[in-house]
Amino acid sequence: MAMNSTSQKGLQDGWIRATFILRKVYLENLKALAYWERKKIKEVVDEALRLYLRRRKTRTKISN
Repeated sequence: MAMNSTSQKGLQDGWIRATFILRKVYLENLKALAYWERKKIKEVVDEALRLYLRRRKTRTKISN
């Protein structure tokens, strides 16, 4: 993924701005969790992905 200044502008190191398409019900659930846990949606998504990826074995992509 090409990284440029606009996708990182205003973000802390190690973060990147990205756009994803997801199911409406998932977004509604994420917003509800964030509200009730008094967290930002970004924090809820970060936690969910961290826990999911921790359980999965990931391999580094090999470039040709």
